[in-house]
Amino acid sequence: MNIKYPEFSWSLSRHKTLSECARRYYFSYYASPIGRRRNASNLQKHAWRLKNLQSLAMVFGSSVHEQIHRIVNSLDELKELPLQLEIMANIRSDLNKSYCDLKYRQNLWLEMPSDYSILSEIYFDGELSLEAISDYQQRLPDTVHNLISCNTVNDLFQRRKDTELIASERFRFIEVRGVKVWIVIDLLYRDLGNGKYVITDFKTGKRSENDRTQLALYAKFVKESFQIGTEDQIELRNEYLNDGSFVSFAPTRYDFENIDYLIHTSIDWMQSYLQDIQNNVPLEMEAFEQTKYEPTCRSCQFRELCGKA
Repeated sequence: MNIKYPEFSWSLSRHKTLSECARRYYFSYYASPIGRRRNASNLQKHAWRLKNLQSLAMVFGSSVHEQIHRIVNSLDELKELPLQLEIMANIRSDLNKSYCDLKYRQNLWLEMPSDYSILSEIYFDGELSLEAISDYQQRLPDTVHNLISCNTVNDLFQRRKDTELIASERFRFIEVRGVKVWIVIDLLYRDLGNGKYVITDFKTGKRSENDRTQLALYAKFVKESFQIGTEDQIELRNEYLNDGSFVSFAPTRYDFENIDYLIHTSIDWMQSYLQDIQNNVPLEMEAFEQTKYEPTCRSCQFRELCGKA
């Protein structure tokens, strides 16, 4: 049977997946996209279901980002920022929906997994641990407080007439060697006072060594899309909502050289797993080696396909 695979593309999350485990990469980008089709194999169908599982951290982060998106896109209509209790209630509603989807809608999820938010912790373990529930109950008020008091949100709110919102949570791409490079910028706006393009990435988790790389990729997109000549016309920001810290810097030539090198070498690495590069046809599943790093397996949504659930 000839299978038509999705167009080959690149993203930082795709690169990170391959870096962690090639077998997980296969399930994510080659088995699961086929799983929604009627003629899909049982493995492909199950990979599609598992691909749509979300951890509690993912649901929490997505919900917080949805609140950010809602705020920045309604700034012109707001006389004051939303109350902390209002935002907390919206996030709790999203978390409760994920819990109820698995408890009461699991049969529907089996048929259309992309329509329901299923918590991986409940799927694999049967219930959320008391420690996880307590942790997010404590994190929620701090995260929301840090959101409505952070530099970026207050800059936009207080200086609405001096800023131009360009993008919030939109999929965009540039092309490298004919390959689409996908990005999703949390927030991009222009400071009309100094002419700078300000890129902000909001984090609900801990700091990571990849944070600068992610912002450098966004800077590459902005520099090429808006034909920016010098690096000092771009400001990069990380807003860490878990502890309220803030990082701001201008990208350097070194940042752009690093991200270019990463994209090119990563594309070559990914394409080494293809038997037909033009049509994005992968090698057999067995060619995608499994990681031997157990912590990666324990957090992988596909672990039962490898017999490690």
